[in-house]
Amino acid sequence: MKKIKISAIIIIAIAGCYLIYNHFDKINKNTPVINKFGTEYNLVETPEQFKYSTIDEIINILSSGTGIVFFCTPDSEWCQHYAYYLNKSIENDIEINYLNIKDYRQVNSIKYQRLLELLDNYLIQDDSNNKKIYMPDLTFVNNGTIVAHNNDTSLVSSEITIDEYWNNNKIKEFKEEMINNVKKMKEELPTNIVSKAHR
Repeated sequence: MKKIKISAIIIIAIAGCYLIYNHFDKINKNTPVINKFGTEYNLVETPEQFKYSTIDEIINILSSGTGIVFFCTPDSEWCQHYAYYLNKSIENDIEINYLNIKDYRQVNSIKYQRLLELLDNYLIQDDSNNKKIYMPDLTFVNNGTIVAHNNDTSLVSSEITIDEYWNNNKIKEFKEEMINNVKKMKEELPTNIVSKAHR
């Protein structure tokens, strides 16, 4: 009799676990995945294009990989608009590796210093003549070779508004530049090309 009771309890427990698992599995399937980038950059229409990357992943791309590296911070209106136009200009199946570099820059970490080395010839100097990554900053890399870089709006004069800067001509010009940069990132490079970042 005891064995029957124990068997019945085990069967009920297993059935209960199955029902609970099934219930939460259905909830998970029906609940839309919230994209963090979309919550931070709410102007962006297809935030899944942006991949949150670690600083190590970014260093690997810049030193020997292929991809798009995007440094920005959501507390900047210029970054918000740049991310929006970047998303509109590059096909959605192309991944953009994103990192908010702000905290690394503030502490001036060893890994941040490595980024400065890799991007050396593309960076702007601060008032103390030190190279610095100003945001937004965008780099296209092909097998460890930097093939294109854009940080045009990182130090725009305060006299010009975002809407004045991003006029129809600028939007069209930016889109054409991004399309060309993606092509450079994908094309096969001659083996004798050495990235400026490594010189």
